[in-house]
Amino acid sequence: MMAFDRTPSPPSLEPQTVEALRAAFSNSIANGNHSDELHHLLCTAAREARDKGIHAEQLLVTMKEMWLSHPNVLAATTHTTGNTLLQELISRCIREYYAL
Repeated sequence: MMAFDRTPSPPSLEPQTVEALRAAFSNSIANGNHSDELHHLLCTAAREARDKGIHAEQLLVTMKEMWLSHPNVLAATTHTTGNTLLQELISRCIREYYAL
């Protein structure tokens, strides 16, 4: 018999934040650049992460997983733009997480 795992789930971003980020990612991929809307969303995500005790590393892993699993990224014929956008996303996310 297996023991019941009582380890609490790690905290995560609010569902509405995740959905808004995915929508912004769609726009970024379609336009080939990140919009100002994404900046606002990253501020929100960073604030949520800090408030919930989500470490910067965990937030970055979440962002990267969301980006790499996005259907538009998976369907892209060239990965150069996607990789550049991902690098910009990660850099922006780090800046917002550590902003005062």
